[in-house]
Amino acid sequence: MAEPKAKRAPSARELAVRILAGAEAKKNTVEELMAQALKRHPGLPRVERAFLLELVQGVKRWQIRLDYFISRISRLPLEKLPPLALIILRVGAYQLLFLDKVPNHAAVKEMVELAKARHLPRRHVGFINAVLRRLAEEGPAPLPPLNEEPVRGLSLATAHPPWLVKRWLKRYGPKETLARLTANNTIPPLTIRVNTLKTTPAALAARLREEGVETKPCPYSPVGLHITSLQTPPQDLASYREGLWLFQDEAAQLVSYLVPLRPGMRVLEIGAGRGGKTTHLAERLANRGLIAAVDYHRRRLKELSLTLKRWGVTAAWPLRADAFRRLPFKAGSFDAVIIDAPCSALGIIRRHPEIKTRLEARDLTTFPPRQRAMLRAAAPLVRPGGHLLYITCTTEPAENEAVVETFLQDHPGFRLVFDPMLLPPRARLFVVSPGYFKTSPADHNLDAFFAALLVKE
Repeated sequence: MAEPKAKRAPSARELAVRILAGAEAKKNTVEELMAQALKRHPGLPRVERAFLLELVQGVKRWQIRLDYFISRISRLPLEKLPPLALIILRVGAYQLLFLDKVPNHAAVKEMVELAKARHLPRRHVGFINAVLRRLAEEGPAPLPPLNEEPVRGLSLATAHPPWLVKRWLKRYGPKETLARLTANNTIPPLTIRVNTLKTTPAALAARLREEGVETKPCPYSPVGLHITSLQTPPQDLASYREGLWLFQDEAAQLVSYLVPLRPGMRVLEIGAGRGGKTTHLAERLANRGLIAAVDYHRRRLKELSLTLKRWGVTAAWPLRADAFRRLPFKAGSFDAVIIDAPCSALGIIRRHPEIKTRLEARDLTTFPPRQRAMLRAAAPLVRPGGHLLYITCTTEPAENEAVVETFLQDHPGFRLVFDPMLLPPRARLFVVSPGYFKTSPADHNLDAFFAALLVKE
């Protein structure tokens, strides 16, 4: 009896279309859908993994511009197209216009075959074929001149939503706005943080070299390394499984230094997420003391527990609670409270380009009330003389300085701390008067983080 044929592994193009379709339907973020896809297909070759990441992130990074180029050729308005057809067109257009190593005929052929495999009607398959062939032959349409249509021109040139371009032009002016938009489209460095409970940066760099990974020290964080080349998917490395490192942008590493800590302290972390800052706080406590790591999302708490176990952290305890309301702790229970506040995340677009098309202008008004509520709930839990650290990854003053200033007006027992010496030497320039920590992709090649340290008198 003949053995059944092995099921064919999907191609990077197939998976990219599935992931982008899932994100378009708001089923999940592209990063979460990507992780799920790679988990379902662990045998996907390294080259295909890299191509998948390039397609998904590239389409999301340039989607606004891709849609413009497609619309200039399409005889149908894009909103009249089936969502799947538009996604296939975007993936095809990205290959034609942004990837030099993919032959045009191969890109067109593969996307047309994919449209057939996804059972699109024949007329839509023919339409996709016609649009992509014409795009391959004619190239992209010219963009509007910046001097005539600055908002629309910048929006299409840098693939950012018009509402954000208009907002930043008003705040920063043309030159700085262009620098910020351009920086958002750069590929960020692959940055990791070393687990100092188990190793040192120098020892880990040597270990990674043995595993085929080249690194160099980060310029600002003493516990960070930039991966400069690798031969194996990072999560497949033994050093990763042993909990010797995790992915974390350098700016996110630095904010954990802003709060004064020593072994034995009691710390409350609100918005612990998957454990990036929790593990760093545990290192700063030398794993002695207590970290109550609060998050509301069950899935994140599950991932947090796995991270803590892999990292070797015994001082942190995950806890599910609603941080917008009264938290289940006594007043004055903690030496330090860290709030990683929910925000518009406009400071991490270069790592998560999906934000450009997922976030809308009206969403920005929803964050400050929640941020203020978290600060109000946390304030009574700080002991006299203790510290409260407020962190966001957004560029918006309404979510940053304005929230802190409102809190200080309503809570005269707290004051802002201006102490750059808390940070590693090279990072002290990021603390500006009257005490705000700020980083920027355009100025420092770091994600845009904001933080403010308050002390309870």
